[in-house]
Amino acid sequence: MKLLKPHQSALSIGTVMIDIITVIADNDIELLTFRNRSSSFLMLEQGRKVESEKIDTYVGGGGANTAVCMSRLGMNMTLLALVGKDLNARKILKRLNMEKIALNHLIELENTGSGVAVHISSHDRNAAIFTHRGANCCLTEKDVRAMDFTKYDLVYVTNLSNQSADHFPLIVRQAAEANCFIASNPGIRQLTRLCDDFLKSLGSITLLSINKVECETLIPKLVSEDPNFRRSKIALLENAPPLLKTGFKFGGFSLGLVECMKILAAHGPDYVVITDGGEGAYLLHGGILYYCPPQKVKMKGSAGAGDSFSSTLASLVSVGNAPDIALYAASLNAVAVISCVDTQEGLLTYDALKQKMAKALKDTDIATAISRWKIE
Repeated sequence: MKLLKPHQSALSIGTVMIDIITVIADNDIELLTFRNRSSSFLMLEQGRKVESEKIDTYVGGGGANTAVCMSRLGMNMTLLALVGKDLNARKILKRLNMEKIALNHLIELENTGSGVAVHISSHDRNAAIFTHRGANCCLTEKDVRAMDFTKYDLVYVTNLSNQSADHFPLIVRQAAEANCFIASNPGIRQLTRLCDDFLKSLGSITLLSINKVECETLIPKLVSEDPNFRRSKIALLENAPPLLKTGFKFGGFSLGLVECMKILAAHGPDYVVITDGGEGAYLLHGGILYYCPPQKVKMKGSAGAGDSFSSTLASLVSVGNAPDIALYAASLNAVAVISCVDTQEGLLTYDALKQKMAKALKDTDIATAISRWKIE
């Protein structure tokens, strides 16, 4: 197995945040779970001080997480993002400078504060997050048009906040005109509020990565576009992964996983990725469906896993790594992230990732670790 090292010039576009993360002991906060809704809620008592095991401040946000991830893998990184002229911005700039990320396109705004998120982590460590997006909402058309996309081999567009998401089609169009490898990991608000714009832009996107919940919101739209889409026939093993067997159900509509991925691929992306949290990840490319099962991990924090997974995958396939190798490596980097409390500490360098790959596949090979099906 050979893991090619990413080395391209890349641009990450997205949010930067100050993450305030508090970890609370299980017996100091109640967890309420509804069986029929598959939803859980952390319950805080009004007017009561809750003791915390620790409260720390970190730099996060999809744009920053992605930039740090790709920089550690070897990419020559630039970040397009927005901050306020405040103390939080100084912390953000200091952190990103340490990670060797070019900040000549980090825009400082006078009258808007930097983004801040408060993570409350307890029980299964799937944190509840309070978010003030601040400057992240203020990307303008002028900011996008000022960018020279010809300088970058890869453009990675993360979740864009509120009004900033309005410029997603322009970003993709300009990056496509510059012949960039374009990867996108949009958020659920972007998919629901600007669904038509998003789908029209897929024709220029090289790699699309979304999670199960985000994908479910697209099902009514995808079904209505082509209600008679031909079902694919693939031979499933008895222990086939859950999402491959169940598919999606949303708003009275249903669609199989393979059909959903094929419809998305028909819109343009060469690589379509759907992640299913602790149940693994799926990649459709070149008529082959790849599945990477979940890695064993003791989770300390859930935030940042999607950023690390998708940006690692984009970095590796863009430099020529095989889909199955890139998929497995991306899952290892995501596991490294959730093994830590914050979104960046666990991100692996290229050498560390290569070593983890060798260790994980010591007694097997990539063909055994990754399942694959030919899609007709």
